[in-house]
Amino acid sequence: MKIVTLLALWVHLLGMVIWLGGVLYQAHILLPMARRGGASTFADAARRQRPIGWTALGLVVLTGLYNVTRLGPLDRVMQSGAGLLLAGKLILVLLLIAVAAQRDFTHLVRLHIALATNEDPAPALRAIAWLDRITILLALVIIYLGLAVSRS
Repeated sequence: MKIVTLLALWVHLLGMVIWLGGVLYQAHILLPMARRGGASTFADAARRQRPIGWTALGLVVLTGLYNVTRLGPLDRVMQSGAGLLLAGKLILVLLLIAVAAQRDFTHLVRLHIALATNEDPAPALRAIAWLDRITILLALVIIYLGLAVSRS
C-alpha cells in the first residue's frame, strides 16, 4: 500500500508541475510575444497545450482527493488544524478550476474567433493575461496550503 501512496504523491506533484509550468510559460513567454504581434502563435500553442494542461489538472485533483484519504482518522485531522486548511484548499481549487475554464473555454475561443475574423485580439489577450495572473496567484496559495497540511 505504501507504493500506491508514494505513486499518488509523485503523480500529484508531477501533474502540478506540468500544469503550472504550462501556465507560467504561456503567461511569461508566449503572451508578451502575442502582444507584439504573435497572437496566432500564442493561440495555437494554447490550443495545443489545453488537453495536456487539463489532463494534468485532472490528475492533480484525483490524486489530491486520494492523498486526503491517507491523512488518517477524521478526528485527528480536525484536531491538528489540517481540516480547516483542507477546506480552504478545496474551495481555492474549485475557484482555480473555474478561472482556468473561463480562460481556456471562453477567452481563448474569443481569441481564435478574433483572429479568424481579422478583429483586434487585444481584448481577449488582456482578459487571458488577467486570468493567468489570478490562476498563478491561486496556485501559489494552494501550494502553500498543501505544504501546511503536510506539516500538520
